Amino acid sequence: MVVQERHRLFREGVALILGAEPDMEVVATAADARELVAACEEHRPDAVILEVDAIEWDVARLIAALRKRQRSLRVIGVYVALDKAAGARAYQAGARALVARTNGYGPVIDILRSPGRRHPVASLPDPAALPCERPLLTPREVEVLRLIGLGGTTREVSEKLGISPKTVENHKQRIFGKLEVQNQAHAIAVALRQGLLVPETQTEAG
Repeated sequence: MVVQERHRLFREGVALILGAEPDMEVVATAADARELVAACEEHRPDAVILEVDAIEWDVARLIAALRKRQRSLRVIGVYVALDKAAGARAYQAGARALVARTNGYGPVIDILRSPGRRHPVASLPDPAALPCERPLLTPREVEVLRLIGLGGTTREVSEKLGISPKTVENHKQRIFGKLEVQNQAHAIAVALRQGLLVPETQTEAG
């Protein structure tokens, strides 16, 4: 299988855990969509694990392209926050299953071992029902907070995401309200504690 995740720490951890299973082999990891496509072209894996809530590329289009090249490919999407419309698009494109990160590795391993099983979109959890103290953030809000956590200013975040500075500020205010915090530092701390953000490492190479 191939594991795609932008954060090196996470993708290497997933690869290590799944690769330790006696009946599983991780042949490559990828930081983004381009690397994932290249890895699938080179290795022809039987399964792919990818970020289904990424906003940097069209996930449904990516899944469809991967499965067009290899119809037998099983695609498992992992996510922090995902609405049913996005989940439906992923399934329509050919995803086998969608798994919340809060569920851990167990469901992913079970799905990999049950190739005929398909998880219906109705199984996507309501964010309000997830076991956390506060509502989950939307994928866009997570990305805004991640960029802020990396030291980005409002203008830098707006340029990176292609939105206006005012929109960035609106996202920040909604984030503060959902997390019940008063400033950026506290918002980042709460998001990390709840698993909404993955810690960046200084040695991350993409």
